[in-house]
Amino acid sequence: MEIVRAADATDDWREVLKWQGRLEELMAFIPEPPSDVSEQVLALFLEAHRKGVASTGSTEHALPMVALQTRRVALLGKMERFRDQGQAMCSIAQHLELLRKPEDAKQWYQRARKVGAAHGFFSVESQACEGLGKLLIKEGRTAEEGLDLLRNALAAASL
Repeated sequence: MEIVRAADATDDWREVLKWQGRLEELMAFIPEPPSDVSEQVLALFLEAHRKGVASTGSTEHALPMVALQTRRVALLGKMERFRDQGQAMCSIAQHLELLRKPEDAKQWYQRARKVGAAHGFFSVESQACEGLGKLLIKEGRTAEEGLDLLRNALAAASL
């Protein structure tokens, strides 16, 4: 784990990603129950992929980011960090949009909306409604359907 942190400290995302193939080994060293350390390991690799996207402009990092975020969503749920979980769900949806998978993206936005509503995180609900609304408008569905979701996002954002 220290080697991965040292690679991250160099700010060279490629060095961090060299260790992703050993993710399961790294995670095995972390004691149960799920802890912040588990989440930090996943976040480290997510950040390296984010830097990869920023550096290269390529979407090749989107699919690994979806896999890491999906794992992170499950972990955050076990840790009862529902706001972070909802935000991670929205992040997955955004990556799926980049991968041109709007139906999958919609499902993640809907899940995030439910988590936000169930736990009173209006910012998460707002972000999910905004994503859903934009997707509906892009699909050419009636603008009113998308606008209703965007209105809901605005209303939730003000709470």
